[in-house]
Amino acid sequence: MVATDANAGPAIGAETSRYAKWAIALFFVTLCIPGSLNIGIRMTPYRFYLIAMAVPMILRFREDRTLRITAVDVVFFLAIFWRSLSLLVNHQTSEILNAGSSFLEIFFGYMLGRVFIRGAADYRYFFKCFLITLVFFLPFALGELIFRQRFLRNLAGLVLTNEPIDASGSSVRYGFLRVRVSFDHAILFGNFCAIGFVNMFYLFRDEFFVKYLRMAFVGAMAVLSLSSSAVLILFLQSGLIFYERVMRFLPYRWVLMALGAVTVWFSFLLVFSMSIPEYIATELVYSSASGTARIDQLRFGLLEIYRNPIFGIGLRPYAHAFWRSDSVDSFYLWLAMKSGVPALIFFVVALVLHFLNISFARLANKDEESIRIGYQIGLLCQLLAIGVVFIWGIANVFVMMYIGAGAWFYNSIRPGPLTFQQQLTQRRAAGLAAAQAGARRQGFTDGRRPVEWRGGRERGPERR
Repeated sequence: MVATDANAGPAIGAETSRYAKWAIALFFVTLCIPGSLNIGIRMTPYRFYLIAMAVPMILRFREDRTLRITAVDVVFFLAIFWRSLSLLVNHQTSEILNAGSSFLEIFFGYMLGRVFIRGAADYRYFFKCFLITLVFFLPFALGELIFRQRFLRNLAGLVLTNEPIDASGSSVRYGFLRVRVSFDHAILFGNFCAIGFVNMFYLFRDEFFVKYLRMAFVGAMAVLSLSSSAVLILFLQSGLIFYERVMRFLPYRWVLMALGAVTVWFSFLLVFSMSIPEYIATELVYSSASGTARIDQLRFGLLEIYRNPIFGIGLRPYAHAFWRSDSVDSFYLWLAMKSGVPALIFFVVALVLHFLNISFARLANKDEESIRIGYQIGLLCQLLAIGVVFIWGIANVFVMMYIGAGAWFYNSIRPGPLTFQQQLTQRRAAGLAAAQAGARRQGFTDGRRPVEWRGGRERGPERR
């Protein structure tokens, strides 16, 4: 453990503070409550929580000297700011509340993970709360799947406003109602569950049976959403876990995998005359119609981006095929089209910097290195998933919190560079220890004082 002063905060490996535990646990409580109140604006439980925690998070960030502002924080702020600014540019003051609430949800969702998850213990506690949340969801999820009733939404609807029950059309697959519990869509619930699959493997490595039991439970909850993206994330995570276990003796295994992925991408394009996303959209998803719709969205969306590159089109519908809806199923495409290319560039640059900082961070022990692998695989798969899935609401806040939760790998309490005075004191102490050891080896038995070290010079015994 690294010694710190009273204002430095908890050291790496220390236990999670009671304040951090309450902050993380209450976030998951708000995640479990669907619905909203209309008080002039739509106020959801998680939005109310983020508003209440905004000032404490800012004060904690200001007072804790280990929470340094990084380039990742700055670029993330620019991405979120540009997203809100585009609403004001496109709609003026009519969307000022929407711009403010959008900024609040995304930025303080990121800050929640950034401020309260400061080490391995905090990160492990975060996923313990995640597991407890899934256990809470289990009976409601089974009720939705089998009985086609949104039991949790009906229960919360006694107090909060909820949308009508949807038990037909795209919400039903193979005769079962797609599970969404407190989330706005079954896809969002599936992606939420899937992000925990790989973390269960790397967080609980010492508990062999329990680890795989947790992985199976998380995977099964993801499958209940009957979402293609969730299933593909599970397969991708499993493949990356297998690759990491088999190739862990190679120092540059991830570089080798990246080169292999690029080779497979272009080889697939040459052999099958279509890209891998196009193949997945037409052959591997539950509904090929939804896959081809995503391809059409990409084509028309790129044209809209070309016409409005700086601030996008705001909340206006984009020019699309008349036989398609105006929905957009790619978060990246939506961000560039609605908020402009700068917002997308800032977001991608922040993610790249975040990922590289984590990759090159100096960690304290093998446990942290294992957690880092799980975090990076989970983040990579989630970032690939939102390329074909649009996230909003509590799912968006959770993903932003997960991104912020990885900053402790490179921005936390670790031995930093010593000041000049600290280096001088260290050298003097080392010199004194060396001189005393030399004196003991020479064996002063004639009453002379041992050799001392003063200012870098030896002083022998005093003359009589």
